[in-house]
This record gives sequence, structure tokens and C-alpha cells, in this order.
Amino acid sequence: MPTTETTWLVTPQTINAVDDDVDSYGTYAKGYFESIGGRTTVVGLRVGTGPDRVVARFGDTLVRHPDGQWSVRPATATT
Repeated sequence: MPTTETTWLVTPQTINAVDDDVDSYGTYAKGYFESIGGRTTVVGLRVGTGPDRVVARFGDTLVRHPDGQWSVRPATATT
């Protein structure tokens, strides 16, 4: 088991690679979709199932902790 956390920046350009990495840990991941302007659009990545699942939207950082838990660091707003 890793002794440090692993992080990924989730973007439209990295989502497929992040999905593959998450899958390699044996954790379910798939695109996260919302309706935008009447169109269903992928806006991030859903990781895990049930009450422990997390959603990393584009710009967020997905985190895998050494204990195998997942969390998300939200993107910071810029002014």
C-alpha cells in the first residue's frame, strides 16, 4: 500500500488517463454528467459507488489517500 497520497488534476484533457489510473486501483470511475444548456455534458469524474463516492469536476484535484480512501480538493477560484 502506498505511504503517500496520489493526486490527479481532472481536466477535459486528463479525464481518460485519470479514469484509467483510478481503474488500476480496482475502483469504479466514470464520467460525471450534467445538463448544460439543454445538453448532457461531461463535467468531471465520479469515483467509487454508494455513499463513499466522490465527484471531481474539471479543475478539481482528485486525491487517493494511503488508506485507499478518495477525496477531492476543489478548484480554487481566480480573480
